[in-house]
Amino acid sequence: MGWKVTVCAFVVAICGLNASAQVINDPANVTASIGDTVNLEWTYNAQGQLRLFEVWKKAPSMALASRSGGPVQYFRQNQNGGDPKYSVIGLATLQVKDVQKEDNGPYELSITFGNGYVLSSTAYLIVNYPPSIDGITASPSSTVREGSSLTLMCNADGNPEPAVRWTRQSGALGKAATIDANSGNLVFPNITLADKGTYTCSVDNGIPEAASKDISINVLSIDATLPPLVVGDDGDPESTATALYPAPRSGVGRLQACMYVMCLLLSIFLAGPRQS
Repeated sequence: MGWKVTVCAFVVAICGLNASAQVINDPANVTASIGDTVNLEWTYNAQGQLRLFEVWKKAPSMALASRSGGPVQYFRQNQNGGDPKYSVIGLATLQVKDVQKEDNGPYELSITFGNGYVLSSTAYLIVNYPPSIDGITASPSSTVREGSSLTLMCNADGNPEPAVRWTRQSGALGKAATIDANSGNLVFPNITLADKGTYTCSVDNGIPEAASKDISINVLSIDATLPPLVVGDDGDPESTATALYPAPRSGVGRLQACMYVMCLLLSIFLAGPRQS
């Protein structure tokens, strides 16, 4: 069962010839946790003015309830058939039941009086909830080549905003790895083969329970030179060249492979059959 949190706003309407003489005091922020019931209580003095219309809404435009001289009309009720999530009690108190993180935000009361003047006041409901991690994004990819840059982004949520911590399962973070102070991202500006492994993102905002998620990083070595061409057991240099140099990545590499094959075929042709 959630705890009941009440905040009061005193709205003093000083009516006279000048409508601007009416004064309103805004409510303070209200802090709640998941499952709580909170009361946003506005108290005002109409000073004899006719109250024509009242509207409660979740700003900027989600109408919750209204009243115009009769019973309160509600626009959003509990779809499961239980107690209504929103209700107006007393003079102008908006009650929010079973608070969830999507209830976080501003709520507004607007009152229209007979002289045409409209009073409005906003209360902010701050919902605290435990941290969670939607996933970890590796940019550009979780598999990168040695010497390239890599950024790990922990997609975390929570209120208050959770602190992000990175660890490595096989030991300490590499010397080149840095944690961005603003974003919490783990950055490898020049990744090495030693940086390969599994990394853990942990988030905590003081509300149980903390959350964590793992990601594995694979680092590929750079091919310094092409290995020498050796004729295979079948004596076919073309098939051997294909095995050693699969799908060259550039026109230069493809030309080199073809030249190797042509030279070997020419050597075999010039040597001719051996004389017994």
